[in-house]
Amino acid sequence: MSKGTFKSYVNSGESSKSASRNNIQEASNSTPNPEARVIEGELVIGQAHNVLKFDAFSGLNSGISGSLYCTNFKISFSTATKPSHDLVELDHKNLLYKENDIPLTSVEAVYQVSSSRRRLLSPNSTVSNGIKVLEIRCKNFKVHTFSFKFTQKKENKTIVNTILHHAFPKKLELLFAFSFQLPTNSQPLSPTVNNSEKNHSKSNGRSINLTKFFRTPPVVPPSPTLSLSEERPIRTPQYRKVSDWEAEIKRTNGINLRVTLANQAFKISDSLPEYFVIPMGCKAKDKDSLHDGDLHHAATHFEGGRVPFWCWSHPNGSMLIRMSPLRLDTPHLDQEIRMLKIIQASHPYEKNPLTLDLNATCPSIKDIQSSFQKIRELCVPETLKEFWNSDPRWLSSVEATKWLQYVRACLSTAAYVATTIAHEQKSVVLKEFTGRDFSCIISSLVQLMLDPYARTQMGFQSLVQREWVIAGHPFLTRCGHICPSDGQESPVFLLFLDCVFQLMEQFPDVFEFTDTYLITLWDSTHIGVFGTFIFNNEKQRVQTCMRGEDGKTIKLPTVWAWTLQYKMEDLALFNNPLYVAKHDVSDNFISSNTIGFEDSTQLGCNPGVYRNSMHLSEQTAAMFEDYAKMKRTFSLQPGRKKRGGNSGASRQVFEVPETQLELIVPRISGPYIKLWMRSYLRWIPSIHIVGGGLPTQYQQQCKVVDEIQQLRDQVDQLQSNSPSRVEKRRSRFFFSCDNERDGMHGADVVSSAFPFTTSDLAFIGGDRRSFIGTPLALFLRGQSLLDADTSALEGLDD
Repeated sequence: MSKGTFKSYVNSGESSKSASRNNIQEASNSTPNPEARVIEGELVIGQAHNVLKFDAFSGLNSGISGSLYCTNFKISFSTATKPSHDLVELDHKNLLYKENDIPLTSVEAVYQVSSSRRRLLSPNSTVSNGIKVLEIRCKNFKVHTFSFKFTQKKENKTIVNTILHHAFPKKLELLFAFSFQLPTNSQPLSPTVNNSEKNHSKSNGRSINLTKFFRTPPVVPPSPTLSLSEERPIRTPQYRKVSDWEAEIKRTNGINLRVTLANQAFKISDSLPEYFVIPMGCKAKDKDSLHDGDLHHAATHFEGGRVPFWCWSHPNGSMLIRMSPLRLDTPHLDQEIRMLKIIQASHPYEKNPLTLDLNATCPSIKDIQSSFQKIRELCVPETLKEFWNSDPRWLSSVEATKWLQYVRACLSTAAYVATTIAHEQKSVVLKEFTGRDFSCIISSLVQLMLDPYARTQMGFQSLVQREWVIAGHPFLTRCGHICPSDGQESPVFLLFLDCVFQLMEQFPDVFEFTDTYLITLWDSTHIGVFGTFIFNNEKQRVQTCMRGEDGKTIKLPTVWAWTLQYKMEDLALFNNPLYVAKHDVSDNFISSNTIGFEDSTQLGCNPGVYRNSMHLSEQTAAMFEDYAKMKRTFSLQPGRKKRGGNSGASRQVFEVPETQLELIVPRISGPYIKLWMRSYLRWIPSIHIVGGGLPTQYQQQCKVVDEIQQLRDQVDQLQSNSPSRVEKRRSRFFFSCDNERDGMHGADVVSSAFPFTTSDLAFIGGDRRSFIGTPLALFLRGQSLLDADTSALEGLDD
């Protein structure tokens, strides 16, 4: 017997208060309290029963009833209520936590809500009196609201105090990652355990049942090529071995480079890895060569000991280097000059490198945090009324946060560096005071613009591991995993992901993965399970993991083991069908970044997936007969102007060497940079477009590409004249042309917020006021507000 919803008695008056309490007590007596869903290593610390969980923005009028638990991993709401529809959100499919669970490290703030005000509860707060309504706001903008109206006062006090104590840990070792660990004797991505004896492994003295992490053993679908986002036999390199760095040098065809061991045991820098790559300089000239002894001497003069280290090499021999400036108190100012000469000597043409001071071109950490807080206030309103009241000034409010301005600044700086490396054939040295924040962003974006491998899922994961995790980005501090953060919390990594999203919007077919992958990666930074995002640097990781029980090294799971969180069929949501269409479906497919963009004043702000309309000019069309020549021409802004055809239209085209075919440079003017709505607004049900939005386009793209691949397989089979029947290929997409999943994932369920929130209007409730014709509606549809007639909006009610 399942419990019903509480629409009938949540806001009951005082006269019927006792009757309502009797109703909920009778329901709890007839149905046992739902148990907490825990994984091995997870311990229940506090609990409360007869708790009401409100639907998002329902006005505290509808929701479900159940029990609230607090464990050493998450705040978990368990209910016996079964919804009358199929949940399709990705949180529901997560194998570690469900849609009603809140990982402790994802809690941003806890509020006590009353009829007149909201009071912020600090980590040190002690709740003495009963709290009727508790609101928990998460770092990914999701809001959970609970009512203890029918909960015993003792349980009420206990559960709230427990949440406040454990949601804001003061020590790194208190994170759940040190209780949940992968067994050392099993493959983490595809465990195949059959008997009960093998199903249990020891981790930090606790028994972990592997079968609990998977509903069914994940099966890796066959893949005809290794360029797609399915699970590969190779793993994401961790760059904690010399061989990983040597492989990266070989992949980029880097010259005059070597792996240095100077930082073993972190002798020269706490934030640099033990192994990294440096330019060798010129061996013929000893003064222009760099030895490990030189690094030991020079490191004492650089901030944090972060001497220049190699990031990436271009085929023309130019390099991307990162470094910190000299310490203010050092008298040896010649150390930086010598390092720059060594970088120059490592260039095949010995060109002077460009040194770019990121402190002068990028915002500060506090600026990013302040802007993020304004974005959060805008996208997480207290009530729907407040949200709709902000609608007439929505665009100006978004711009006032300066978040998009900072996105433009990062993209602009990265584009400048990328074109300098590609066209001027110069090495570029990124210099930042700490060398651990914006140099991570710019270096990563430059490689995404220049290196096609970085745009694959494996390449992107290698990029994040190399430029962020190993290079010492302070994830622990920036993500606010422990309290207090001393004012150093700032979403630098989110800013980078937002920049990647902007690139994906302008070049939709050059990335192997989708923005669903990016959003899931951001959410994963706040789970507190993966060792990838819980340390400030490599030294802290090594020292912490060496303090295991019985002197054993603690092995933490990596976020790149995606099958720990999702089944393979759900990981198919990461695959970009447009990328597959470009690289696998058609051999004659013309790359979008090999054809000049042509401005169209009719496109507006955000015309959809193909925001940059592709047009073949007369000049480009004439090049079809010579395909090799055509592939050397692509549009770049800014660039040299070139006349095309007889129309006299001015085109901006660069002639570049064959090695620079994959360079992508985004446009950064106002209309081309937009708010990442699928990430920031996904939890507001009133703006969801059921059966519409980009996910619906994604659904159709998957089906079309999948059908083309199915037809190609059939043609290949017929041409082979093979009498044997070929087994039907398993689709690599979440949506396939055979319509097997349309019953649960069809257009009637998919919304603009898919796959992160439910799409059943009867379930999500809330204010469904029509916003057609409002500025927000125009913004969501991607229309330009500069050309639109908004005079009819003046008469709209507030």
